[in-house]
Amino acid sequence: MPELDDKRALLLGTWWRTPEQDTADETVYRKEGVPLPPARGRSGFTLSADGTAALIGPDAADRSARTPATWSLDANGKLQVKGATLHEGSLAAASLSADRMALRK
Repeated sequence: MPELDDKRALLLGTWWRTPEQDTADETVYRKEGVPLPPARGRSGFTLSADGTAALIGPDAADRSARTPATWSLDANGKLQVKGATLHEGSLAAASLSADRMALRK
């Protein structure tokens, strides 16, 4: 697992949920730009360098909506998200690379 500064840099950007790649123990996200199969209402999130975040998902009219949040890494390297109910709390990455993130379920 990368050091905290390297991990923080890898986390920046937009990540899209790829349930078709999930395992029994992991929820998988792929970095924007990675080719993904078509999916209706794909959800994800954006992490910005200033600590702001946006949860992205379909709204009631099936359009893409953004919910503001904040994010940080704790001393153990766990992703902390606040203000977005779907991902609020501590998220432990099982693996992280430039284009794939797997979170422990």
